Amino acid sequence: MKRFKLLITFLPIVVTAQNTLPFGGGEGEPQYSMIVNTTSGNATAFPTNQIDSVVFTEDTAESLPAPVKIQMKRSIVFLGHSIWRNDNYLVTYRSSGSFVTPFSGVFRGRGYQTLLQEVFDFPSVASPGPDGGYSGYSLGGTSATDSKSIAVVAQQTDNGWPSVPNAIWTIDFITNDFKRNVPLGTFADYKNATGPATFYGAVRQLYDKIKELSGSDVIIVFSNALKRNNSDYTSTSKNTVGCSLADYELALLTCAAANTDWYFVDQNRLSGITDENLPAVTADGLHLNNLGYTMAVQPWINVLRNLADK
Repeated sequence: MKRFKLLITFLPIVVTAQNTLPFGGGEGEPQYSMIVNTTSGNATAFPTNQIDSVVFTEDTAESLPAPVKIQMKRSIVFLGHSIWRNDNYLVTYRSSGSFVTPFSGVFRGRGYQTLLQEVFDFPSVASPGPDGGYSGYSLGGTSATDSKSIAVVAQQTDNGWPSVPNAIWTIDFITNDFKRNVPLGTFADYKNATGPATFYGAVRQLYDKIKELSGSDVIIVFSNALKRNNSDYTSTSKNTVGCSLADYELALLTCAAANTDWYFVDQNRLSGITDENLPAVTADGLHLNNLGYTMAVQPWINVLRNLADK
């Protein structure tokens, strides 16, 4: 006897069975049937010995409305390092130094920009840099002309940075200042605008450029660095100029405290990413996988939510 697969949708069809006996009914055995009742009142009986399997599908179910995004008054410029650049980019799991990843393969990142734009509706969005971010760039430089310093890039006329009045700018770089052994300097370098050869001086040079592009009413949303264990530079180690990640964080907070338009994202402490779970949330002890992104973006969402009406 020919048997077939019955495809049954949840809506608008309702399925009931006439009995609780298993499908069957071989030759000479009692025939049991399944009744398919439609919302129009029609009913069809299917002998169960002709049904090989039943597959339920929600193809005709009513679709849920799209989440309502938070409307932002200001445009945003995403300025960040490779972890930002990896949004919608192919990322490969790799071991690095003492870090060994339990995973392998390649995935496409759903990063900060994508996730934030699923929550917020900005008038306009920009992501300067090669492929939407500055992979390997630090905020400060190892010299006044260091081409891998964002403060140096800020002064280049062909950097592609947008001039957007009253915009929000993100700043997320200090994990690379730590890795590239950028000298810290002192707060005097910030106050006196001594240039990008120290971290403090670079913060001032970048801030001055951003104000030039977006005006004195600009808002800066800056962050510390996530936990890391990559290339033997860890969350707690010191680099060759004697600085830890916490030293660069304190310097950035000190500069921010001198202004009224800076907002701090504590992704290091509030994301839930720890030294212990780095193998599960990163591709290489530094760059996030998609689970890591969903965690790391939460503190950014919390801060930006408070800026919706500003």
